[in-house]
Amino acid sequence: MASTDRKTFADQTDSAQPSLSLSSTFVDNLFQIQRAQLDAMVAWQTSMASVGQELWDEWACHFAGGVPIDG
Repeated sequence: MASTDRKTFADQTDSAQPSLSLSSTFVDNLFQIQRAQLDAMVAWQTSMASVGQELWDEWACHFAGGVPIDG
C-alpha cells in the first residue's frame, strides 16, 4: 500500500546534492585558508626562533668569553 507520489530516499538525496556540494566547497576553502594561516604562523615562529638564537650566540660570544655552544 505504498503511495506512488512519495519520494524515495534516493530522490531526496539527489535533490540535496547541489547544496551539499556548495557547502563542501565552502568548507574546503575554509580549510585552505586556515592551512595558509598556520603556514604563515609557523614561518614567523621559525624566523623569531632564528633571531633569538642569533641574539643568544652574540651574548655568549660577548659576555661569556667564548664561542657559541653550537659552534
